[in-house]
Amino acid sequence: MSLSKRALIIVVIFAALSFVHSSEDSWFQIDDEDGTLTTPELISKYGYEVESHSVTTEDGYELTMFRILPQQPSETPKLPVLMVHGLESSAVDFIIIGPNNSFAYLLADYGYDVWLANARGTRYSKKHSTLPVDSKEYWSFSWHEIGYYDLPAMIDYILNATSVSKLQYVGFSQGCTAYFVMATTRPEYNEKIALMTALSPPVIVKRVRSPLVWLLSEVLKEFRKVKASFKDFELLPYSNEYRTIAQAICTDDARGNICQKWISLIVGPDPDGYDQKVMTVYVGHTPAGASINQVIHYAQIAQSKTFQQFDYGRKENILRYGSKKPPVYDLRLATAPVMIYYALNDWLVHPRDVQELAKVLPRVVEAVPVADKQFNHLDFALAKNVRTLLYDQAIQVMEKFNEN
Repeated sequence: MSLSKRALIIVVIFAALSFVHSSEDSWFQIDDEDGTLTTPELISKYGYEVESHSVTTEDGYELTMFRILPQQPSETPKLPVLMVHGLESSAVDFIIIGPNNSFAYLLADYGYDVWLANARGTRYSKKHSTLPVDSKEYWSFSWHEIGYYDLPAMIDYILNATSVSKLQYVGFSQGCTAYFVMATTRPEYNEKIALMTALSPPVIVKRVRSPLVWLLSEVLKEFRKVKASFKDFELLPYSNEYRTIAQAICTDDARGNICQKWISLIVGPDPDGYDQKVMTVYVGHTPAGASINQVIHYAQIAQSKTFQQFDYGRKENILRYGSKKPPVYDLRLATAPVMIYYALNDWLVHPRDVQELAKVLPRVVEAVPVADKQFNHLDFALAKNVRTLLYDQAIQVMEKFNEN
């Protein structure tokens, strides 16, 4: 039986299981309104001081960062923290589960100056100095450009605003991928990173377990052959219409369980780890927008089993790169210290892929599995036990890397 047929069978089985009822009160200090507020409104609601900052990249993309000021002055100097979200998400990744639990709030409670990124093409960073947002040219980017242009622009802005020479970086999922693009193609930025905290880094992608992702990968493999006939476009943009529909489906009843089951097909099942209320809030913010090329680029490195630049096809590769195949990112150039956390039940980022990554990188502090065998990819942002299993530990490690 082919891989695609096996994947389709699993999809059908999960769809059938989706009608099992699951209902509970929220584990977190959140409510339904949180799914309708903007990220700055959400931060303010829970008593944190927030600022919005705009930065323009070298190639003209206008980005927005949200800054959460420290809740109290720190007794010891702390470096600012840049937190970078995953694919089809936004800064909300780090505040979605409310006060006393969300990573960004915990850091602010510890006295950190927290900066939340919004990558190009997301709902808060959908502007350009010259290009119309609905043009092919605007959407002609993947996560390579996020790493090559967005991250350096944001890092330089933060260092200038805070008058320090280094910052701490926290990446979740695509936020890790983009980081290693920057660290390998613009290695001078390694000197500006005191510590990179990598949460489920999809960099070496050889062993993806998600059947939906493999199906999508096969579809995109065929799409790439005829891609030249299509213009680049936005994939799953944020919209109020989608939010209303998604929140109606992902409610705390039998229909809400459908939401949970289908997400589990992508990230890995963890029926006890999810909170249905936070799922309802989460779909109020996600998807937040992305270029189709970001997904194609992931499919490419999964199929090639190589962490490499975007494949434009043989002819354009020669024009852009001087070679028929796209260049490989040299991970040995990522010389800043890296602390890696991964999950044993992550269907997108396999533990063996992470272990392989850790062997290649020159300065890995440690690569640590989350101490819960059911922990999956999305649990890094949403799990009920994520603070005790991950965030508290990660902050203690970060505390050791605050020297400017």
